[in-house]
Amino acid sequence: MTKKGIALSILIFLLVGVLFYVGYRIGDNTALKRIEQEEKHRIANKLIVEMAYEVQNKAFFGIGFIEYTPYNKKYEWALQINIRLYTRETMKVITLSDVEAFLATPVNHDGTPRTWEDDETGTIKDFVQWCLAGKNAGVLAFYKGELRDILADYRVEDPHCPYKNLEDLTPEQIIELDKKYLDPDYDLILE
Repeated sequence: MTKKGIALSILIFLLVGVLFYVGYRIGDNTALKRIEQEEKHRIANKLIVEMAYEVQNKAFFGIGFIEYTPYNKKYEWALQINIRLYTRETMKVITLSDVEAFLATPVNHDGTPRTWEDDETGTIKDFVQWCLAGKNAGVLAFYKGELRDILADYRVEDPHCPYKNLEDLTPEQIIELDKKYLDPDYDLILE
């Protein structure tokens, strides 16, 4: 081979190498972009689930936790208040057992997190949407205030009453307060 042939071969070899390298880097950037897109999608999905859990937990338990929260008897008082008013305002029935059963399955069949938006019956979805509607949030706050006042009046009448806050009451006692709310002449007994 001549010097020109050798130089041309080396030049072609280098050109092919550069083209392969550039092609690899372009492909590498495409893979990197795909990974970045997948990560953005994963983060977006995580945020969507966290927001759904926050909404769900506010409706069920009056707290804004952003993770799955199993049914907890500690918060039944808050749930019972929301249920009583929801049932009266909408004439739709939901029970503590309905919520407990819904929360018993934290994941969907496909393995994704189960939130109130995945409710097949519509019962949970309707309840959560009602609890968080702007006008209903105000009505709920007013109603809780009224129940607190009834409890405070009861404590004045019965100084030995061990219940200081709504949080101290059972769901059945919340129902008793609600009966007093609906009928001021109702003989309230919290035992």
